Formats: sequence, structure tokens, C-alpha cells
Amino acid sequence: MVTPGDVKNLGMTDMFNLVDKLSAKEEPTSQALEECALLFQTQVCRSQLHKAFRFDGLQAPITLDYQASNALKLSEFSDLKVVFVELNESDSVVRDAQQIALQLPTHLSVVIIGREDAITTIRALKELGFYYLFWPANEAEVNDFYRNVLRNHQQQQGVGRNRKAKQIAFLGVKGGVGTSLVASEVSRALAKTHQLPTLLVDHTYTGSNLDVLLGLKQFQKRNVQKGTLVSAVDTALASNLIQNLEDNLSILAVESHEFSRSELHEYTQALTHQVVQNSAFIIEDYSHSVLTQKELSRALRHVDSLVLVFDATVSSLRELNRMVVSVQQELPHLPIMVVLNSTRPHNAASISKHDVAKHFGREADCQIEFDHKANQYLLQGTLITETHSNMREGLQQLIASLLGEPAPQPMRSGWFSWLKR
Repeated sequence: MVTPGDVKNLGMTDMFNLVDKLSAKEEPTSQALEECALLFQTQVCRSQLHKAFRFDGLQAPITLDYQASNALKLSEFSDLKVVFVELNESDSVVRDAQQIALQLPTHLSVVIIGREDAITTIRALKELGFYYLFWPANEAEVNDFYRNVLRNHQQQQGVGRNRKAKQIAFLGVKGGVGTSLVASEVSRALAKTHQLPTLLVDHTYTGSNLDVLLGLKQFQKRNVQKGTLVSAVDTALASNLIQNLEDNLSILAVESHEFSRSELHEYTQALTHQVVQNSAFIIEDYSHSVLTQKELSRALRHVDSLVLVFDATVSSLRELNRMVVSVQQELPHLPIMVVLNSTRPHNAASISKHDVAKHFGREADCQIEFDHKANQYLLQGTLITETHSNMREGLQQLIASLLGEPAPQPMRSGWFSWLKR
């Protein structure tokens, strides 16, 4: 408090400074939070949502055109909680929602706006963890809907809890078929090329070579102690054990001299469960883990699809048939992709594509060709899908299938393509 005596002792300059301070308006302590965003297809919907927010005195949502690149930008806004996605011009609301789901940060509550008046649409979107706002909607309906979604988000309730990373298990039918190579290349491509937050989980607890395949130097797995019980695993512990490798790519790799392999597997699964909402993809590498039937069932129970990797040998094809039958008996609705990874030149392979179709019942979903330069690319830390490697086309086809996108155009063949390699 300034007293009359204090004023009497002030000089003229000090008096003006004091007046400036007393008359200055208090600066706001914080700016309004940007809690909502809109990806729009039509100006009509954009204008209606802005009008609705102004009608209720709410801050207008961040507004971006509907496209995958803009969906990825939403992660840059730290205060966002809810995003409206307009699909009024979509031929299939569910299909387009499934495609853009991977680009939308998993921590956001998503409201799909559409014109499809069907209970099947609502159910399908609910399984994705999305809300559905039937269009057209007036100001009061929009605001009531938004407030309910925001309340559910803050209380961690509602269908938004169903949002999680797409979990893909990569399982080799036996050791030495290149499962870790395929899993690591897919993970890096998802993170780097498609800019999707991806977690790679290493289920090989001794003798893993993922660090070499990822071009990591002086990499060490996180050591876990016997005193840490699976029941005590929480989000904070899981986050501490995950190592960030590069933009959008992290790895969960643990080891222990006190845990058995089976206990480490259960422990790793518990850690993964804690961070399932932090990424767009979780790639689980079971490259040469020998799983019992019980462990296999537990490992695949929560994944969205399984990628089985085999090579062009008779023993590998036999194991492929055995494993597919085993998985289908235990989990009949689990989608299975079969990948033929050529680990040797064609003239050294013991089976052909025709043999696979004959003895397996169908062709492989994709085939990755052999390339003697693969080790060179790996030592250089180069992403194979960004080279002119023979492996590129098969890997890109696999990635497109996982993303639900059409297969990429094959590389040009002939002497010119060979010359560019």
C-alpha cells in the first residue's frame, strides 16, 4: 500500500512511474485454452460450428482442411482435448473414419460429423472410440454434444476410452526368417515416412539384434528388478522404461537376470498395456521367441492383427501351416497377414511362389525380395523403403496393407532402375 508520506518523498520521475504502474491494466495470467479443433470438408459445416461456439460464448475451434497432413498437425496443440471431423462428403463414413484414425492423436476425443443415419455406422464408430454427431445440427445441439464430450474427456469416460494404438504382432515361424528386420523397417517407415507415433516392442529378451537393425550405437536394454511386480506396473514406470529413438519412434526393450523368459514376457505385456493410448502403432517383435500355446494365446489376445513371416524353405512352409492352424483354432477372428521374406537369392530357394500357393492354399499376402545390399543399408542407417532396394516394393506393400491404403505402384524395371540402385 502507498501512503501519503511515501508520495511526499517521491520525485517527479518516480511519481510518473508510480502513476503508470497504478494505471496500467493487469495483464491476463493465461490465455484462453485451445481445447477444440475442426477438420472440415465444407464451408457450411465450418460456419455452422463457429456460429454455434459464438452462440454459447465459447472460443472458436482451431480450423483446418480435412486431410491427413492436417490431422497430424493436431499433436502440435498441447491444450487440445476434442476434435470434430467432418465427413459429410464421404461415400463411407466408417471407411474414411478408419483411415484418418491413425493420423489423429490418440489422446484426443474425436467427434465424427456425418449424414449417414444408420445404427451400424454408430456402432462401428463406437468401436473405433469415436463419437458421432448426425448432421445437420443446430447451435444448441452442437454445444450440448461438445460439452458432454469434453466432460467425458476430462473424467476419462465415454467411448473415447476405446481409442488406442493399432497393435500388430510380428511373429516368425522360426528363427532366421528376418522377422526383426521386417518389424524394424515397418516401424521406422511408419514413424519417419508417415509421421505416425510408433512404439517397437522387443520380445526377444536375450540375443536381440534390433539395435543393429535400427542403426543404434551403444544401445542398452532397460534392466528390471525382481522386486517390481507385474501388479505394480503403472503408466509412469512404463514411460520410464521406454526409450525414444527418433521423432515418432520409441522402443520398449527390457532384460533381467532375475526374471524368467515367461515372466519377462508377462512383464513386457503389462508395460505395453499402460501406454497403448500413447501411440498410433505398436509393433511387437516376436522374431524368435519360442512361445507355448498358452503364451501364444495370451500374446495375441489384445493385438489387432498378426503378421507371420516365413522364408522360402520347406521347413518354414511347414511351420507356417502349423502356426496358422494353431492361431485360427485359438483366435478365429484375428486377421493374419502372411509375408514371404526371401532370405536368399532365388536360385538358392528350395520352394517357389507356386509351391506356397499349392501347399499353403493361397499365395503370400506380400513377398519381400532378397537384396545382398540390405546389410550395407542397415550399417549406414538408411531406411530400406527410401532406397531402390529389391526389398522396397514388398515392404511398402506390407505397410500400405497395415494402413488400409492401396498398394503402391511397383518400381520401374529394366536396366535404368538397375543403374539407379
